[in-house]
Amino acid sequence: MTTVDPQRDAAASPELSQHARIRAQPVIDWLTDMGMRRSRITTLHDGFIRELINLGVPVARSTLHMPQLHPQLRAVTVLWEAEAGGAMEIPRAHGVEQSSFFMTSPVRLIYEGGPAIRRRLAEPGCPQDFPIIEDLVKEGYSDYTARPLPFSNKQMNTLTLASRREGGFDDLDIATVDACLPAFATVLELRNVYRTARNLLQTYIGPRSSGRVLSGTVKRGEVERINAVIWTCDLRDFTGLSERLPMEDVILLLDDYFEIMAQPIAANGGEILKFIGDAILAIFPIEEQQEGDACRACAAAMQAAQSALEEAMAVQPQRRAENKPEFRCGVALHVGDVMYGNVGAADRLDFTVIGPAVNLVCRIETLNRDLEVPLVYSADFARLWTGKSRSLGFHDLKGVREAKEVFTLADPPLAGPGE
Repeated sequence: MTTVDPQRDAAASPELSQHARIRAQPVIDWLTDMGMRRSRITTLHDGFIRELINLGVPVARSTLHMPQLHPQLRAVTVLWEAEAGGAMEIPRAHGVEQSSFFMTSPVRLIYEGGPAIRRRLAEPGCPQDFPIIEDLVKEGYSDYTARPLPFSNKQMNTLTLASRREGGFDDLDIATVDACLPAFATVLELRNVYRTARNLLQTYIGPRSSGRVLSGTVKRGEVERINAVIWTCDLRDFTGLSERLPMEDVILLLDDYFEIMAQPIAANGGEILKFIGDAILAIFPIEEQQEGDACRACAAAMQAAQSALEEAMAVQPQRRAENKPEFRCGVALHVGDVMYGNVGAADRLDFTVIGPAVNLVCRIETLNRDLEVPLVYSADFARLWTGKSRSLGFHDLKGVREAKEVFTLADPPLAGPGE
């Protein structure tokens, strides 16, 4: 890092630091109050910058850069600009850490453990050693600084501030910001930890289940009876595919298949409870999602099933052209009461559904292959779904006392072998 005069950016004197702490106290008090609220990170950032401005710190632009523990994001940037009237969050996908955008940024140096960076943009000879510096000079900014913002878990974040005031920030401004940063980092970490926990729970157990866990449903055996449409699906001949393909290709195949199945489930109000090998177990809650209307829940599940199966068939020609393994899959639907909640060992729980209805839909799903149809559903589902069905007859199912009649679509656009 180069500077015009390194001594000018040395640590503040004890007298200046004391003055800055006194000046910063209203902002610290505000942050302490914000620590008791469940506000968004954008709201917190916006409020923090406005509190600094109220003290006389001439901030015209600010960014906050935070690495994330998220399946789709590597980091987020929160951008605040005076003209915009607030802060906005910008997601950064995985791979951004290898991009020139990141590699040529001051944020990279901070992330790697470097010290704070300061550029007095209006002064002659100011190094324009980062693309962002060049951009800010063109936009009329007079000063820029990037400050480390560490969390207690050693995660390194970055706060940047830019000014348009003639002369930029003075020494007291910078010292005041530094006096506020420990409190800001503490409140920010609380927000980020909660958001990370929520995101990870939603990723691994679904939005409905994660909401119950976060609200306190964590005791083993704490379950509730709900009425729901139950969905299950699996790949045809997955064992054969696993034996023929390299393991890496099997994972790619599963990811493609699960993506095709999962999107229509979520889009139609369903929630995936778990992936079991090549199978999916999902529910469409009737009371919560469909206002107690079982017919509407069945219609939503049917729409999801048809969309998923149609998309699965539609991608096969492209997979063939790309020399990717083709796949076939089957979906089964049933409706009934299930017990929904925590089941498992004392220190390892599963948030799931259990009951005869779950067992029945899993048994029905095995008929897809034998009956050579991609979609089967129970008589209970057929009675509630308003579309036309075709009986596939009565069948003995393992673990089910009586033979059960199953159905498929009367005039299915999905007609064809389940293999």
